[in-house]
Amino acid sequence: MLISVILTKQRSEKVIEAAKELGEIILEQVGTLDSQGIKDVLNSAARVASDILILDLDIGSGRDIVAALQSFRIARPHTRIIILAPAREPGDVIVSSLVGLGIYDIISGSKDSDWGKLVKDALARQPATYAQAARWHTGQFLGIPPVKEQVIIEERPSGVVTIAVAGTAHGLGCTYTALSIAYFLARLGHSAAIIEDSQRPSLGFLCSVLKARSGRVQGSFMIHGLDIFPLDESATDVNSNYDILLKKIRAGQYEYIVRDIGVLDPVRVKEIYKADFAFIVASAAKWRWQELIDKIDSEFSIIFPLASQNDIEDLSFYAGIKGTALPHCPNPFSKDNDLLFLKLLAPILPNRKRKKSLFGL
Repeated sequence: MLISVILTKQRSEKVIEAAKELGEIILEQVGTLDSQGIKDVLNSAARVASDILILDLDIGSGRDIVAALQSFRIARPHTRIIILAPAREPGDVIVSSLVGLGIYDIISGSKDSDWGKLVKDALARQPATYAQAARWHTGQFLGIPPVKEQVIIEERPSGVVTIAVAGTAHGLGCTYTALSIAYFLARLGHSAAIIEDSQRPSLGFLCSVLKARSGRVQGSFMIHGLDIFPLDESATDVNSNYDILLKKIRAGQYEYIVRDIGVLDPVRVKEIYKADFAFIVASAAKWRWQELIDKIDSEFSIIFPLASQNDIEDLSFYAGIKGTALPHCPNPFSKDNDLLFLKLLAPILPNRKRKKSLFGL
């Protein structure tokens, strides 16, 4: 169960603790927000494939919340929405408007109630029905301007897109980069998985440490909405982990598969050419340029973890090698490098365009 939470600081600690007992939080926003902030955070929530959204009405203006949730409901019609309504009673126009949007899980109580327990109980129950929420519905609805209908044409790659990530040497951050890319895609709302084929497997240990739950497909694990297929070190099959898992990959109906290839060697070079898109992780240190020159291919994008802009400029000037610096960020599940990955993956991400009317409006 994947959960997004948008909470005030006052109730965040207990509610988040309760949510983590029954599911996995993939989007977390704590604190009060202005009108634009409410719109932005719910737009972000709409891009995440969460099963449940928990929202505290005290985060900001009720009118802004209703308008933003109206758009969210259109984008994510099947996401269960649980509303925390502190100190509100039947007849409240904000809650009535939300019920009118088909949001029936309304949790009410005093400001000092045990909101952790209330949320835990709600998560353990079946989603509420209109019959249970009818007492809140007075027929009143805020005069929110109707959402203007737009036709969006989304151009996306057909089939499963495979992204290979390989390194020129051990210890440069190949697995870290592959994990960061895969998680970025999952957080955008895409069905994504990472498959390990490295000479030094580590994802199985990561799943154990983080107590990952079972993924969408048998044999996979899930962390923050991302399916992980660690390398089975006991397997005797000479084929790659990716080849062994092909049937399971199809069963998972993934949009993106990220392959952690490991350090490039003659066999792995062939594997990287099979991918739709490939990244080479290398060191920008001058004394290691030869590692990259020996394995360079203009078809591959090159990533230099921890490199400075001066390092990148020197590589381009002296060796004619262009690449992208990956700034320091210890946590591969962080959002810090989102803009960078958005740029790097632009060629294989869906392209959304608004369809113009007959008169170009």
